[in-house]
Amino acid sequence: MSFFTDAPRNRPLFPVPEQELFGYNGRPWVEPPHEYIVPAILPWSMPLGRAERTIVALRGIEVWPESVSFQLSVYSRDLLLDEPGEGLIDHRRVPDYNALLVGVLFPDGRRASSETISVPSATRPDQPVLRAQGLGGSAFHVDHEIFLWPLPPDGPLELIVQWLDRDIEETRTSLDGTAIRDAAKEAGEIWPGLPAREAHGLPVRRVGAQAMITPAWPRESQAPPPLPQPSAPRAEAPAQPRRGAPLPTRLPRRAR
Repeated sequence: MSFFTDAPRNRPLFPVPEQELFGYNGRPWVEPPHEYIVPAILPWSMPLGRAERTIVALRGIEVWPESVSFQLSVYSRDLLLDEPGEGLIDHRRVPDYNALLVGVLFPDGRRASSETISVPSATRPDQPVLRAQGLGGSAFHVDHEIFLWPLPPDGPLELIVQWLDRDIEETRTSLDGTAIRDAAKEAGEIWPGLPAREAHGLPVRRVGAQAMITPAWPRESQAPPPLPQPSAPRAEAPAQPRRGAPLPTRLPRRAR
């Protein structure tokens, strides 16, 4: 006997049109390539900052070929957020210096943190990129993903947290950058050889959660073309007798 039922299922009333996954855009500094790569997992779990009623902890690390994602969780004995999906840190918001802050320090002195708004760059950045976002949770536990590009060089990588509102002073945790780089070799590609998206020379614009291809907008607003003005009515020409028609036999009476 089959575990799953094989009875016919009703088709959806409004079927969603099929879509095809295109090839990787080749910009590893923007976000983790979840749709194209199975990451290597480093099961490193440890507290990063602790206070009487709050704990910031590392739950694990996902390592991609050119970047790394830290899975960070916050636990509290009192209310953290009314909407856990918003997260406590987000690269799209201006940070509050008394709220939760996260940063990294490379062995060569390069650094990145959640102190500034991180905007995806179309060209390869010359400095490390750190982007944080909430992944949900509950009123007393919130998960986050801390994305870091590029991979750290060999040596100790310092992961730094601070949360003054929760009495967590600046706390530094040393991680093995060499082990992270070695794990990146184990990340596997899922769909090799996918075709690239054809943009046809038109820019891609995001509307909500849907990507759309739209024509380029003009840099300056252009006034609409003037509407055509109605022309003056033409004076009707007197009717001409048709060729071959008989001429009138009676002349018009002279006006008195």
